Amino acid sequence: MSLPEDETSDLVKKFPNATDEGHNLAYRFNDAGEGLCYYPSGRVAVTVSNVGQHQKRFYVYDDDREKTMLCSLNEYAVGFALNNTRGNKDRRSRLVLTGKGGVYADSDQSIVAEWKWDRKAQNAGTIPPAGINMPLNKNLFLSFTDRFTMELTYEISGIQKHFDCGMKLKRMDSYLETAKHTGLGRLDVTIPDYRTLSMRQTDFAESMRGLRNKNNPKSQNLSDMVSNIVSGLEDHFDTYIQDKKGKPSLKLAGAKKEGWDMTCRELPKIKKTKQDKAVSSGYSEALYLDDKEAATYKFSAKDTARKILLKPNGEWKTDLEIRLALCTEEHPPLPKPEHIKRSNGHYHYNHNARERHKRKSPTLRKVSTVKETPELQGILAERLASMTGNIKDLYLR
Repeated sequence: MSLPEDETSDLVKKFPNATDEGHNLAYRFNDAGEGLCYYPSGRVAVTVSNVGQHQKRFYVYDDDREKTMLCSLNEYAVGFALNNTRGNKDRRSRLVLTGKGGVYADSDQSIVAEWKWDRKAQNAGTIPPAGINMPLNKNLFLSFTDRFTMELTYEISGIQKHFDCGMKLKRMDSYLETAKHTGLGRLDVTIPDYRTLSMRQTDFAESMRGLRNKNNPKSQNLSDMVSNIVSGLEDHFDTYIQDKKGKPSLKLAGAKKEGWDMTCRELPKIKKTKQDKAVSSGYSEALYLDDKEAATYKFSAKDTARKILLKPNGEWKTDLEIRLALCTEEHPPLPKPEHIKRSNGHYHYNHNARERHKRKSPTLRKVSTVKETPELQGILAERLASMTGNIKDLYLR
């Protein structure tokens, strides 16, 4: 809805801070219901802010330099309202609302009505039957019936906007209102649409069954067009694991026991000491001697030791001899490869380099660059004698 151009231009002059079109020149609000209303002077008249999904707070200001607050109401309908209309006989009358009740005073500050929200409380008082209708100024008007029914009206130059300032609750009743006394100080609370844990589990199972049918549909949940095809596949694949289960091809039922007995026979027998447990697991039965055998058995480490660790006369080898035996007898060195035989340098001791490699290429001949003659030998001897004489002369000086 838009206004004629002459009226729109008039509104633009009255609201210089507004830039929207048509009837929205006097106020601005977003989709959540938060926003501002303006006076023609550009001052803010009403401010609305969200507290929750269904609760709001309202702040109302007068069109003066002091920006006098005329009304303030929070989400619990707690606040006040002041009549500041110039020339009105009820100017300075006010309405005060608290968490327990409300008070309305006239222009002489005399209490006209006082009440409590709890109607069963002592001296609860009563709200005026016609409610309280009071102008805040010439552009704002508040209508009060109870804490759930309050309306603020904003009107300037034919532009109107209504605000519901009453308290908003998700639940208007209490569990205690429908509870029954069962005795012994207990109450049986009646909850509408009460769902037990078993019912919730059933609903969850149904939702998961629907999701499972989407990923792995059953033939009974499909239409007649494909149910027969899927049914045949189910008959074949549902028992596939049991039908195609592999069976052992070799009869090795006694192989494990034979291997165990062979290992136990190779273990040396020892006596059980006081530090050993009374009952042991694993190889204890084959490793430890019973009391009768332990009385006559003499343990000798040489009988169970490896032959590589003993000398021919039965004595223990030294550390060096054991290392050499391990390197030469048990782990003999590898033969030296051909590519290493043709190279020079030092190599690891594991490479067998004792065997000399015979050169297959022709032997190099000795070549001299200077022809050895008796005359040349004499010249070299004279030069050497003169150099030696010169050094001796220097030394004697």
